[in-house]
Amino acid sequence: MGLRFKAPALLAATALLLVGSFAWNNLGLPGYVTVTRFLILTFVLAFAYIVGLSLSVRRKRNGG
Repeated sequence: MGLRFKAPALLAATALLLVGSFAWNNLGLPGYVTVTRFLILTFVLAFAYIVGLSLSVRRKRNGG
């Protein structure tokens, strides 16, 4: 059941990251977001999702 609600949240966060990157570049703010930087940010987001998912599973398994 956890994946049912958390996976769409990850997709929404990735889409928000994509829109935010385009907006950042179009506004001319310092620190231009390249494709490589966007991919790194996406991998960090996915890694944080996996860590959070594993921590929630561990907490449920320990009865917390």
